[in-house]
Amino acid sequence: MTKLTYPLLAAVLLLASCNDLKKSDDKNTLGEATADTAVVARTGKTVGDAAAGAANTVDSAASKVGSAVSSAFDNTKAKLADVKLPEVNLSGITVRGNEDYQVYGLEEKVLFDTDKATIKPSAAEALKQISASISKRYPGKDVQVQGFADARGDKSYNRQLSQQRAEAVKNYLITTDKLPADHLSTEAFGESQPAATNATAAGRQENRRVEIAVRVR
Repeated sequence: MTKLTYPLLAAVLLLASCNDLKKSDDKNTLGEATADTAVVARTGKTVGDAAAGAANTVDSAASKVGSAVSSAFDNTKAKLADVKLPEVNLSGITVRGNEDYQVYGLEEKVLFDTDKATIKPSAAEALKQISASISKRYPGKDVQVQGFADARGDKSYNRQLSQQRAEAVKNYLITTDKLPADHLSTEAFGESQPAATNATAAGRQENRRVEIAVRVR
């Protein structure tokens, strides 16, 4: 009789131990979970879910900053006079401004090959002059890189290409010329804001451009 009792008691103790182990994985909050116990809390979220949520929050905040910078600009219809700056003297760059905006313009041929959005190595000096001028004259001001196209081809393609080119210039100014990322945004206008007629080759060339606008006040 005694010999049967001990194995039965051992089995009961083992079952109770297993139940305790199972309970250790059942946590009410993520804060109670440890590396050894919980993978999923009663919130229904895994640790990976929590990390992804935090990353999404950061991305959302960055997007809101970019949107705020973008919404501050309304310079495409402004009356801007030609400006001469001693530090900007390369051909292919124009500078225009008023009491609200300073706009540095770059012809397509300075920055890109036809139908491309990769900045040419030869554009480095022009972008360096512009970024140095902005850093010297307008530190801490918001900057918007604006892409424009001519009216040939599909409208959606023109807008997409102008967006890709604006993003390429923006990224260059941040990574190479060290302008602050939190003050830069982009806007794609495609063919909607021509600077000249689209009826001639010379006019279309003038319309294919990137403008770097600074909100000076």
